[in-house]
Amino acid sequence: MYACICHAVTVDEVETAIDAGCESVEEIGETTRAGTNCTMCHDHLDDIIEARCGSCPRKVLTHAAVA
Repeated sequence: MYACICHAVTVDEVETAIDAGCESVEEIGETTRAGTNCTMCHDHLDDIIEARCGSCPRKVLTHAAVA
């Protein structure tokens, strides 16, 4: 299944980017090009990020440091 149709980026590719350390739509775009054209997939990319890393220690620590 595609996460970004414009650049034919699959959900698996986005999940791999997240596993490699991407934590935002912008970082995913830099790594995979997903979300860098029409931006219609940004909500979907956010959902994938949240589902993949919503409670991972890296994200929890990042948000705790900001607060």
